[in-house]
Amino acid sequence: MRFFSILVLLMVTGFSYAASLPAVALFYADHPPLDELHAFDVAVVDPDHQGLDPNAYRRPSSELFAYVSVGEVRSEKPYFSQIPANWLIGQNGNWGSYVIDQSASGWADFYADHVIAPLWAKGYRGFFLDTLDSYQLVAKTPEVRARQEAGLISVVREIKKRWPDAKLIFNRGFEILPQVHDDVWMVAAESLYQGWDAKQGKYTAVNEADRNWLVTRLHTVQTQYHLPVLVIDYVAPNQRDLARKTAARIRDTGFIPYVTDADLDMLGVGNIEVMPRKVIVIYNPKEASDLAYVNAQRLLGMPLAYLGMVAEYHPITEPLPNYPLTGRYAGIVTWLNDDNVGGSWYAAWLIKQAHQGVPIAVFDNFGFGSDPSGYSQFGLTYST
Repeated sequence: MRFFSILVLLMVTGFSYAASLPAVALFYADHPPLDELHAFDVAVVDPDHQGLDPNAYRRPSSELFAYVSVGEVRSEKPYFSQIPANWLIGQNGNWGSYVIDQSASGWADFYADHVIAPLWAKGYRGFFLDTLDSYQLVAKTPEVRARQEAGLISVVREIKKRWPDAKLIFNRGFEILPQVHDDVWMVAAESLYQGWDAKQGKYTAVNEADRNWLVTRLHTVQTQYHLPVLVIDYVAPNQRDLARKTAARIRDTGFIPYVTDADLDMLGVGNIEVMPRKVIVIYNPKEASDLAYVNAQRLLGMPLAYLGMVAEYHPITEPLPNYPLTGRYAGIVTWLNDDNVGGSWYAAWLIKQAHQGVPIAVFDNFGFGSDPSGYSQFGLTYST
């Protein structure tokens, strides 16, 4: 009985501790849902995407952090051509990137000048440092690993020397924490319970041995360095219930959770889950010259408003959103007065949303005519 009481106390303490920490989201795709991301204390984004203004976004309760890669670089980066060829000492085939020699003379200054300085000038004050352990792909002896780690330490210290107020989130980086933990704001790690196998291209459950190893390292971060820990797990977009359960398990273990998809292009589940209020309403603009007289608005506008939803009207004659809708939209409503107005492309788009778990309500016509494949995907048969 005493053991059970202690176990319950530890679980409750871990949950309370994690719940009191910042809510963090990560969204690396284009068109980030900025309104919804404001619900999180920190939103990590890919700063290369157009239209992101950290100064305009900033609130006392929410801030954009920039994702940056330290140990690897992709050829499309603007500074890639300025990196000396002999600094590129390997490749990561899973991501199509090059491993950078952290021990190269001048690398710390180069990174500060070409990566952090432009982002600081744009208004970013927090940075998510990724690929901190990529050197392990090529460093196979203790001596080589030590030189690479010393180079990483120099990069971190150069950032903090130039910008003392910069908030740094490490993605792992356990090997260098003893030397630079005072410069770190938070430590993150991926795949505690659910992960993504890049080689096989599929979602997987993390085995117990790997999970126990990671939990031990993360608890050390908490107890020895007194740093908050963020855990990022990966679940398919249509597995929203699993995402919620995984986030709860991470939180119960005492860590800040964020569960998203492998591409980090959907609004995931963290210490909080944003309840989406936006609804995509698809209509045929040929039905009336004024949206006010289209059935989708005339008959659905008031009920949706009564339910607290925000309708976004999309004419079927124009391109529909090509980014994941899971987590950012409550659902899709269609009201089409012509069964042939969409066609096979529209059927494919609607089926994709259904497969990703987005609720769909169809009024009047489906909009893809007599295409049997469209109906069969919804468990229906078309007949005249």
